[in-house]
Amino acid sequence: MRQAVDYWLGLRGARRFPTRGEIHPRDIKAILPNLLLIRVLDAGADFEFRIAGDVQRQTFTLDFSGRRMSELIGSSPVYGHALRGLYRYVTESGEPVALRGNFGPGFEHVTINYCESASFPLGQDDVVDHLLCVTAFVGKTG
Repeated sequence: MRQAVDYWLGLRGARRFPTRGEIHPRDIKAILPNLLLIRVLDAGADFEFRIAGDVQRQTFTLDFSGRRMSELIGSSPVYGHALRGLYRYVTESGEPVALRGNFGPGFEHVTINYCESASFPLGQDDVVDHLLCVTAFVGKTG
């Protein structure tokens, strides 16, 4: 998580947030498996999952790569609505958000019970057009 925060802050500099074009996978190899790159559609009316790292794809029994948030909500309403609220907040505020906590009932497509996650805005001219999300997971036991 620290590497993701440092990377985003370094790219941002004195601006509110860096652009999508400044994100280079070679610079963040260690966090690529835990990364999501999400495109903001219609100012946050919907979101499209553009890139999902290996850990992200293995953590969910539902493949959301290349899908829209509206589709995820249809398959997993509790998880989809929670993510949509988070992503809308980051899109509208232009501020990064860090969360950590347990997953409870209603998160049927999640194979973990705890995560720490940071969602970072990307864009230009104070308009967020992508989100960079990095999550560390702890698996379910028993």
